Amino acid sequence: MKDQLTRLIINNEVRVMASDTTHLVEEAKAIHKTFPVATAVLGRTLTAAVMMGSELKHPSHSLTININGGGPAGTVLATAKGDCTVRGCMGNPQVNLPARSDGKLDVGGAVGKDGFLTVIRDVGLKDAYVGKTELRSGEIAEDLAYYFLQSEQQPSIVYLSVWVDIDTSVLRAGGLIISPMPGASEETLSDIESRLFDIQNYAMLLLSKSPAEAVKTIFAGMDVKELDTREPRYHCDCSREKLEQVIISLGREEITDMIEKDGQAEIVCRFCNKKYLFDAEALRRLLQEATH
Repeated sequence: MKDQLTRLIINNEVRVMASDTTHLVEEAKAIHKTFPVATAVLGRTLTAAVMMGSELKHPSHSLTININGGGPAGTVLATAKGDCTVRGCMGNPQVNLPARSDGKLDVGGAVGKDGFLTVIRDVGLKDAYVGKTELRSGEIAEDLAYYFLQSEQQPSIVYLSVWVDIDTSVLRAGGLIISPMPGASEETLSDIESRLFDIQNYAMLLLSKSPAEAVKTIFAGMDVKELDTREPRYHCDCSREKLEQVIISLGREEITDMIEKDGQAEIVCRFCNKKYLFDAEALRRLLQEATH
């Protein structure tokens, strides 16, 4: 089954975004060669970013989640676009921690909680919107729920899960963002809250159901309507042309230093690990375009 991101509405009062991101998280794992706990850290962040980014109005608009909790995983970064693509990276993809006492991967221990979660929305205006909140647990879902409440004044239930199999492959990954609309009735909100335990079984349901089917199972007896479904993908839009502009921005002195010391420059994209080689001739051409 392909990855899916589905928007639904419950009782015409509560918005739900439900995703299955198994394949894109597996692709990220392969690119970054992540150890299990790092797979969960990066996978949860990618899942959250692609769900939030799918709400952007234009395909080229972007949303970035930056998490730095001071833990051994280092800084975790995921950037999604309105076209339902996402890419990400982390400081230490080989972080390796023992499992928690309940047997689960120690995501909070890897991320840490001495730091901040930052969300940056770039919708093509002069200045991007930046929201920043303190980390609560480092588990990412709880931290995002706190962000929604504090920075966007939107109470939300956030569920993120990455199941890593014994062979370190991604067994299942996905998430839910559940947000009441203004004026939602107490009866509906109470019904939603009574199913918090069932929400924790969402990833298990994804083993045999689509995101929409899983949501309908969790909220059986309520009026659940599907709005639309899209396919989220891991995609890096790096290019030689973009990296040429990066080199030009370094300035004439640094480019000259590259030519004289190494005779070339190799740049590796941190999101997809693709290598770009610029020989001396290419660097001399870029030197002519540098203005400082």
